[in-house]
Amino acid sequence: MAQYSVSEARAKINEVILLAQNEAVEILKHGKPAVTIVDSMKYEQLLDYIEDLEDRLAILESKMDPNPDWKSWEEVKKELGWQKPTP
Repeated sequence: MAQYSVSEARAKINEVILLAQNEAVEILKHGKPAVTIVDSMKYEQLLDYIEDLEDRLAILESKMDPNPDWKSWEEVKKELGWQKPTP
């Protein structure tokens, strides 16, 4: 990962942007990481990946719940008024 100080990044902003299209660029403030610049498409991919992982985790957690609060499909249809109640 490339690193630039804030002043370097400001002076070479075009270079930083071009480099960030291929790899993450870390901007340092007083020698410590302040921000990381990544390509927009890569950022979107990372967000999608995180969302997928969160969904998978929620599924696993629900499967491990010993007392799930589930309703049958028939109960849901009745609650939504999609099915007439049986007498």
